[in-house]
Amino acid sequence: MSIPTLFTYTVPGDFANKTIEAFLLEQGYTKSLLSALKRVHFFEEKKEHYGIEKNGQWAFTVDLLAEGDCLSVYLPMEEENSAPPYDFPLDIVYEDRDILLLNKPAGLPCHPSPGHFEQTLAGAIVFYQMQNSSASSFVCHFIHRLDLDTSGLILLAKNRLAASVLNKDMKEGRIQRSYLAFCQGNPEFSLGEIQGFTRLEEKEKKELNYAFAISAPIARVEEEKMLRTVNFQKGQEALSYFNVLNYFPGKNYSLLQLQLATGRTHQIRVHLSYLSCPLLGDSLYGNGEESVFSQNIGLSRQALHSYSISFTHPIGKEKMFFQRELPPDLSMLQK
Repeated sequence: MSIPTLFTYTVPGDFANKTIEAFLLEQGYTKSLLSALKRVHFFEEKKEHYGIEKNGQWAFTVDLLAEGDCLSVYLPMEEENSAPPYDFPLDIVYEDRDILLLNKPAGLPCHPSPGHFEQTLAGAIVFYQMQNSSASSFVCHFIHRLDLDTSGLILLAKNRLAASVLNKDMKEGRIQRSYLAFCQGNPEFSLGEIQGFTRLEEKEKKELNYAFAISAPIARVEEEKMLRTVNFQKGQEALSYFNVLNYFPGKNYSLLQLQLATGRTHQIRVHLSYLSCPLLGDSLYGNGEESVFSQNIGLSRQALHSYSISFTHPIGKEKMFFQRELPPDLSMLQK
């Protein structure tokens, strides 16, 4: 079991005569989390408890508040991570009590799955906790995921409150992620010829810092577990923005910067394939010409890297921005 996490608050005047529940909802607690906090729970064998204290006394979510009240919230303990420990060094970009930001290498799956059960990023986090006495016990909540062969930044929450806030921010588009990718050809060449592919107006371009948009719904291919495709009749809304940073005419591929407005499975890979500009090295959505070229240059995975992320800290509320440059196997493509 993980250790209960403590959060403390001083109640401002605008929450006087309002319930503890109303105040905590404003702090990002979910209904399900508040339900678990409605009464105090003790674990005598571990001398641990979770619940809510108001001014040092155990309280209930329906209790009323006064200005200046001190609330102490002990979050419920969670079951430990179930992933098998994996002795693999983590590239930790940032870590505090509430969040963990990692730079994931290509070839490492996020979670255990059929065919990839033991050697996972989740397992590497378990091993990291086991080997580092300074690393507090926590259950990792992936706020987003990266495909097996996609490298780069990935954000995790270390407790249920941070996960609640960040998941809501992700759903409402307040977490911005940028990707760098190398694709076959140049998407600009097919502008005006493909449904849903447009150049942004100058006002939008300045607001978003992107020149092009792909608005093309994505659906799962029937009788296929992983494969997705653009389907304007049955697909879910999918919107991607991108810039062409460089075109290499001698090799006929482009370096793109992309941002997702939605988060569909394989979205970047599907959208670029739809434009007939698949990612270099993409064995699932590529074509014969691209595959031969990728093999010739020694590229063994799709050329996609989670380059930057910006978000508001779920507890401290400060603005945060991080970026990681291309790894060597992709940076060589710029030469």
